[in-house]
Amino acid sequence: MPDSLSDLFDRDQDARNFFDSLPMFIQDQIQSNVRGITTREELSGVAHQIMHDGLLLDQYKPMFEDETDSEIDLK
Repeated sequence: MPDSLSDLFDRDQDARNFFDSLPMFIQDQIQSNVRGITTREELSGVAHQIMHDGLLLDQYKPMFEDETDSEIDLK
């Protein structure tokens, strides 16, 4: 892990706990693409961006498609 992320974890246990709670694929992306993450806010922003970008992949789109019949009568 780059020093800036290690340093952040050394001084901010909440940042470490947040990182540890992330799915493994997000942790891996952060570790391989970290560039100057020095605050919990930066860590959170990067994690959320990775998750957002991942959910835009074609393999995940069906999870968010609405397959309900729009003409259902709910009376």
